[in-house]
Amino acid sequence: MKWSFCLGDPIDWTEEDSRKTYTLNGGQMSIFGHEPSTSMGRYHAGSHIQGITVKMSSSFAKRHELQSIMQTVYGGSVQPFQMYPMTTAVNRILIDISSCDYEEDLKRIYLEGKVLELTAVCLHEAGRSQTVTAQMSRSDIDALMQAKQILDQNYLSAPSLQQLSRQIYLNEFKLKKGFKLLFGSSVHAYIIERRLDAAYQLLETADCNITTAAVMCGFKKPSHFTEKFKRKYGVTPSQYFKKGNYQQ
Repeated sequence: MKWSFCLGDPIDWTEEDSRKTYTLNGGQMSIFGHEPSTSMGRYHAGSHIQGITVKMSSSFAKRHELQSIMQTVYGGSVQPFQMYPMTTAVNRILIDISSCDYEEDLKRIYLEGKVLELTAVCLHEAGRSQTVTAQMSRSDIDALMQAKQILDQNYLSAPSLQQLSRQIYLNEFKLKKGFKLLFGSSVHAYIIERRLDAAYQLLETADCNITTAAVMCGFKKPSHFTEKFKRKYGVTPSQYFKKGNYQQ
């Protein structure tokens, strides 16, 4: 079993035996089943390719009794290249994985724990997604995926609901209801989550203070950022990042 998470520009590939072509867009994850398959991947010159792949051995699945759960969620034998949208919960774990700065044994312990967390969240979300997508048309799902991509690329100056609705050719009611069902978050909450993630990354990796990070990541008032950060992490940013250069 292998899960791939696309965090950048789309990647296309063709499965050689069936000659079927697939596209994995930013914000999507793909499930590769256990059946052997040879494929050729392609991406355009100048593309920003970024992603994470988790390979799960049969011994790992057996140790954590995952086989029966996966069969229930994915309906038995998993065929290559099933696609699912990535939720904010999945995104958060992927950020933790990609920003891990532990070394050697500590890194292995940390990443194994994160992979287990990711497994639980992905299985839960896949089961929920199958129920949700059964209620929607393919065109509505595609439009909502496009909406998520637009927000991912423009979270600093996100379009209004009305503007977003026009861009994806879906009425506001379907946009609001469908986005919450498909991604587990309202459009507004998703934008805030992306801004929080960006600010978190900035404070983790860059030499800037909390006020600067908040403004750079789309929060008009540092106090608003502090409020949202504390609601998510349980403490204020200054308490979380206990470094001399982080000041309110």
